[in-house]
Amino acid sequence: MNQGGFGGNGAAHGDSDRKQKVQEFARDAGAQMEHAKLVFDDLNNRALAFIRERPGMALLGAVALGYVVGKIASKAK
Repeated sequence: MNQGGFGGNGAAHGDSDRKQKVQEFARDAGAQMEHAKLVFDDLNNRALAFIRERPGMALLGAVALGYVVGKIASKAK
């Protein structure tokens, strides 16, 4: 008895396709997460190197950034 594709092999085939798509998505997401981790690790290493080479400039930049963020936050109220 055919129930419009909701029973029998049609449903099993649809479930198989969905399962395969979910597995592909998970695999792709994992690869993207690994790439993002590598990018952020590199960015972190570069930032640490800059701070070690120029601690005064890094401190001045942090103060300036804090001032700008504070001004923006105080105007948002």
